[in-house]
Amino acid sequence: RYCEGCHAPVALLSGQLSQGGRLDTPGHLHEGVSCMSCHGIARIEHSQGVASYRIQSPAPYLFEGSQQAWAVFIHDLLIRLKPEQHKADLARPVLATPELCATCHAQFMDQDFNGWGWVKMQDDYQSWLNGPYSGQYRQPFAQTAQQRCQDCHFPLQPGNDPSANKAGLIKSHFNVGANTAMPWLTKNQAQLQRTMDFLRRDRLRISIDKPNRHEATASHRPMDARLMPSTEAPAYAYLGEEVGIDIVVRNAQVGHAFPGGTTDINEAWLQVLVTDAQGLKVYESGFLDAENNVEASAHFYRSTPIDRAGNQVWRHDLFNMVGDSFKRVIPPGASDVAHYTFSVPDDVKGSLHVNARLRYRKLNNRYARWALKEDTVELPVVDMASASLVLPVKIKPEVLADRSRR
Repeated sequence: RYCEGCHAPVALLSGQLSQGGRLDTPGHLHEGVSCMSCHGIARIEHSQGVASYRIQSPAPYLFEGSQQAWAVFIHDLLIRLKPEQHKADLARPVLATPELCATCHAQFMDQDFNGWGWVKMQDDYQSWLNGPYSGQYRQPFAQTAQQRCQDCHFPLQPGNDPSANKAGLIKSHFNVGANTAMPWLTKNQAQLQRTMDFLRRDRLRISIDKPNRHEATASHRPMDARLMPSTEAPAYAYLGEEVGIDIVVRNAQVGHAFPGGTTDINEAWLQVLVTDAQGLKVYESGFLDAENNVEASAHFYRSTPIDRAGNQVWRHDLFNMVGDSFKRVIPPGASDVAHYTFSVPDDVKGSLHVNARLRYRKLNNRYARWALKEDTVELPVVDMASASLVLPVKIKPEVLADRSRR
C-alpha cells in the first residue's frame, strides 16, 4: 500500500490492496499510472509526498463504462457536445501546479512503517523549490521566470485535439524523464529514444580546467610584446611528472538536483580517459568492466542508504533505511568538481588528449540483476555530456644552480 499509492493507484483505490482484497484481480497492478492517477486528483493533502493526494471521481456521462460500440459512440459524442463537465472534472486547476508532482515525487518513512523513526528520502519538489527555476530562489541570477515541472516533462506540442490551445498546441503526455530502463524492458524503442534525447539536451555540462603552470620560466629569448598583456599562464606537462586535472560538472538546466528520484539505484558517473598522440592509454577512470560493472573508484553521483546496523540497503527496500552513508548530487544551477591525478610516462608520444564523459544508467547492475532475476543485464547507458582537452607535453629543461650561491 505504501508503494502502490504512486506506482499503481488503481490497485490501491479499488481495494485490491486492502484487507480482504485480491491481488490477482486482472489489470489493476499492471495498469500502473493511468490517466486518472493524475487527472482524478482533486486536492493535494500536503507536499511531503507518498501519494498525498485526494482522488475524486468525475461525474459520469451517459453510457459511462459501456463496451458496446454504439454506446461508446454516443458517450464520446456527448462529451464533445457538452464538454464543460468533462473539463471541470478532469482539468482541475491543481494539474497546473508544481505541488501536484510533490504528491509522488517526494518520499518519507515514519515510525509506524519502519519501526524506527521519521526518515526523509527523495524530494524533487523541495529541490526544485530551493533552486532558481521555482521563482522563489534567493538569488535568481539569469533565471527569473518560473519553470514548473510540467514545462519540462509535459511540454507543448502540435496536436489535432479539442483540448488544443489557440495556437494548436497540446501538452505532450509521453512524460519523458530519466527512466531508460522501462522502455528498454518493454521494447518501446520510440520512448527509449525520446528519453535518451531528453537526457542529452544540454541539461548537464562538463568542462575540463587546464592545468595552468604558474612557475616563472627564464630564458635569453626576447618576449613578443603582444604576449605581455596575457594574464593566463600556459598549460602543459613535463615527461615523468604528476598532473592534476579538475573536471567541472554543472547542473545547467535540470529543474531539480541531478540525479533525481531514486538516487540509490540510479547510476551516474564520470568516465575519464587520457591517451597520447598514438592513442595509447595513459590513464582511465570510470570504465565498464567485462561484467558491465562501473569501476568501483569512479566519481559517482548517487546515494548509499544504510540500515540500523550500517549495512547498505541496496535492494531498494527503503523501509530498512535510516540514513545515507554517502550522497553526492548537484543542486539545480550548481556545479561539482572532480579532481584526477595521473603520471605522464617518460615514453609518451606527442600531446595528451583528455576526454571526459558524464554517463547515466537507470538501475545499477547489482540491483538490475537481482530485480530482473538475470545474471547478465545490459541496460542502456547514455552519455549526457562530454568535453576534451589537448595538453602539450614537454621535456623538462635542466635547471642551473642557484645564482645566489655564486
